[in-house]
Amino acid sequence: MATKRDVVQISSYSRRLKDNVKSMLDNYGEILKAAKVSSSEGQSSEYEANVYRVENEIEIRAANIVRAAESLSRLVSELKEYLILHDFSAINDSLTKRATELEQHQKTLLQDSERLFLSAKERELKAIEGGHNV
Repeated sequence: MATKRDVVQISSYSRRLKDNVKSMLDNYGEILKAAKVSSSEGQSSEYEANVYRVENEIEIRAANIVRAAESLSRLVSELKEYLILHDFSAINDSLTKRATELEQHQKTLLQDSERLFLSAKERELKAIEGGHNV
């Protein structure tokens, strides 16, 4: 059963995932747009300035993609940690199963010890009865 805090945390993870993937896709699309070669070169200095601007834009967008990918990697680590620390139902199921196994083992040991005790007492009684009959 998820608590309100768990629901908020999971929705935060979901939002971060969507934001990072959207950032990666948007930046990739903008890199493709910027990399288009135009047929009109115009003046040489204007063309060189445009190439320089596009080159810088592509570098910035590539850095944004890397940043979003690193953020996704951190998110995956946080999700793993969250799952390990908050998967109480699986832990409880495992503990309940183990407790049931141990209780069954305890019952078996008690039954065995009772049988051994009773058989030892029977032997003692037979030995006592055998000694009195002589």
